Amino acid sequence: MEWAELSGADVPAVVDLAVRCLAVDGGLSVATSPGFLGRRYVGEGVVAIGAFRDGGLIASGSVRDARGSTVVTGQVDPSWRGQGTGGALLDRLLEVARRRGGGLRVETESLTAEADGLFTSRGLRQTFAEDVLRRDLAGVLPEAVLPAGVEVEEWDDDNQGDFFEAYGASFADRPGFPGWSRDEWVDWTAGDDDFRPRYSCLARSADGSPLGFVTCARDFLIQVGTVPPRRGHGLGRALALTALTRMRAAGEPEVFLDVNVNNPASAALFESLDFTPVARRARYEP
Repeated sequence: MEWAELSGADVPAVVDLAVRCLAVDGGLSVATSPGFLGRRYVGEGVVAIGAFRDGGLIASGSVRDARGSTVVTGQVDPSWRGQGTGGALLDRLLEVARRRGGGLRVETESLTAEADGLFTSRGLRQTFAEDVLRRDLAGVLPEAVLPAGVEVEEWDDDNQGDFFEAYGASFADRPGFPGWSRDEWVDWTAGDDDFRPRYSCLARSADGSPLGFVTCARDFLIQVGTVPPRRGHGLGRALALTALTRMRAAGEPEVFLDVNVNNPASAALFESLDFTPVARRARYEP
């Protein structure tokens, strides 16, 4: 086995490795896209490392800066697990990260019991986890029935502030609410090429007040939220179904979303819409 730093020329090999991991571990298909992986393996301040055997990439990982934290992520070919490759990769990445100082975070797109044991053995503890849920869009969808007096409109340049207002009111009471500015949230939501304004909808009352929202990427529900006074009245369900109906009409075969493990109400909503868990994403810190 040979270890080497990776460059942009290695992204196709990183993508192929991610596809092999996804086939065994499950998770989000977007996590195997060149754009997703390119942002993690290439760029200013990024250090990427790979392990090669007989000319093929069998493990890869990177260290990057993200919103004031030093973030470590990696992957190991399923056929090379259980032989110390993951531990060797993690140790190399942690060494790079600790030289930088500051907050350290390790992220995984598809947590396994073995990965959890490895992270724990290195003095890391899980600080965040969310389940990845999937739904096939080929089947029948329930009708999206909006509560009386509620209207929806698509995302555009003029209503981003109202989307942000609905987001803040919907999520401010959730643990770990980041407190982003409008620009930060809009960039996080819509800054990717996969973002779909057509699927993303804002719910308003008769007087124009924002009541809830759904934001979407190509085959992914980014966020669904309702303001506290309107919870329990079917608005979140209607917004989700509105987005799913638009996705299916556009030809999307499937849809994914993330649900925080400490949000059983949201998990119950999407399970009632025939979503099933396929993986768990997680973060670890010292």
